[in-house]
Amino acid sequence: MVYSVITLTGAGTMNHLVMIADVIGSRQLANRGQLQTLLEAELRTLHKESTGLASPYTITLGDEFQAVFRDADRVFPDILAILRALHPVGLRFALGIGSITTRINPEQAIGMDGPAFYQARDLLERMKKDRRILAVAGLPEDDGLQESALGLLDHQLRKWRPNRLDILRLLLQGWEAGTIADHLDITEQSVYKNIREGGLEHAIQLTRALTGRMNNALARTD
Repeated sequence: MVYSVITLTGAGTMNHLVMIADVIGSRQLANRGQLQTLLEAELRTLHKESTGLASPYTITLGDEFQAVFRDADRVFPDILAILRALHPVGLRFALGIGSITTRINPEQAIGMDGPAFYQARDLLERMKKDRRILAVAGLPEDDGLQESALGLLDHQLRKWRPNRLDILRLLLQGWEAGTIADHLDITEQSVYKNIREGGLEHAIQLTRALTGRMNNALARTD
């Protein structure tokens, strides 16, 4: 299973979003080597689309990886892509926004420090105890709404099959149902069935609202 953390904070400089992710129970997996190969391949694919990335996806401890983002626009599509690539292995994503006090490393997401990393790491450790697979720290509008929304999304992500993860990811990227059907080699009827049965229209509204909140936090300077 994979844990991932994103943390949000502000410290008078430009904020960044840090993701830290970890494969849950990876040492007990019989196919650990194959899993790592799949993870490396997916992260390379995501790195090719560099929009929004300040520091690329980097595997740090064999089964842990992290990245730094300038904005949150691609975060949820990326999470869905990684979940899809490693399915049925579980993933946990912790997200945090805040300042980074060292120089940004554009080559690898290592050798950096600051509140964004602290929040992400602390959140990841808490997630290991409370079994969440998706969480955000550091949003200023901490009215409880995002926790409820993330809880609902967390619940759905645990149950969805690979095709549904792909369909939601592509919908978030603006694809039409017919194009998705051709890309996934399924019928358009199957796409609409997944949208209906998975409540994907609501999931899109939820993820876009959360993305907006994260981008607002990234734009703040304190």
